[in-house]
Amino acid sequence: MSIQIGDRVTHPVDGKIGTVEDVKRNPACLMRHLVIAWDDGTEEELEELEFGPLED
Repeated sequence: MSIQIGDRVTHPVDGKIGTVEDVKRNPACLMRHLVIAWDDGTEEELEELEFGPLED
């Protein structure tokens, strides 16, 4: 199952933990971008591929 809004995720490099606030889809390639609010108060947008292989 793919990552959804409200899921808790761990940053693939820093190891910090956060919550997915929004999922944006690029219409040109259908790549999903996750807007994540990290527990340290910062917010970041990362491609879903950063978190491992895509699932159906």
